[in-house]
Amino acid sequence: MLDVVRSGAATAAAARHGHRCVILCEGSRPVVRFGGELALPARLSVRGTTARVELGAVEGGRLRIGEGSFINQGSSIVAHDEITIGDHARIGDFVAIYDTDHHPVQEGAAVRRAPVRIGSNVWLGRGAVILPGTDVGDHVVVGAGSVVSGHVPARTLVVGSPARAVRTLVANDAWMRP
Repeated sequence: MLDVVRSGAATAAAARHGHRCVILCEGSRPVVRFGGELALPARLSVRGTTARVELGAVEGGRLRIGEGSFINQGSSIVAHDEITIGDHARIGDFVAIYDTDHHPVQEGAAVRRAPVRIGSNVWLGRGAVILPGTDVGDHVVVGAGSVVSGHVPARTLVVGSPARAVRTLVANDAWMRP
């Protein structure tokens, strides 16, 4: 059952920052970063029963989340550059989506930032990590604990670290995961 009080608080926080979005929460309300540009769906469902969801955009960042999407507990999705999530995405527990490395990898190197695109009707399994510059096609399933970088073609099941294609999935354009 959704916690209406926390849902109201999260929705009110979004409204204070100019967003017309109903945030439905089960458990703790999400930590939302409003420093950058957010394009939230009319209705966003999050679950924070064990760990809070962190989402938003820092100054200069852009986060777009499509209609009918769901974000599960402990997930972190904060745009420093640009993160786009399509309609009806299912984000599993403790998923991390990064569009920056946050720190230089070596002396003299710049911090890498690259846009991330997650397609429509995508399911990111528990603990998946999506790295900067990743493009995940529509109807993709990412297995639990997978580390994904680069391009994942539509209708593909990927697993592992690094994630590798296991098989092609059958899904017509109109089909959406329940």
